[in-house]
Amino acid sequence: MRAYVFIDVEADPTEVVSSLRDIPGVKEADALFGPADAVAHIEAPDEAALTELVLQMYDIEGLSSTDTRIVIE
Repeated sequence: MRAYVFIDVEADPTEVVSSLRDIPGVKEADALFGPADAVAHIEAPDEAALTELVLQMYDIEGLSSTDTRIVIE
């Protein structure tokens, strides 16, 4: 499964993005201008693993919320 996670942060978005890129399953992560501060493209074998991957993101200091959009294949 693939998804895009739109992320709001309470810290420097570039620092959060750097930490996101260290998480296995995060294929790409970038800081943004606009309503969301960052976006991550993630991949996992199933819905449970995808959920765990998003929950791991909340361990990153400064990450405040996520909005996950699962890709329709």
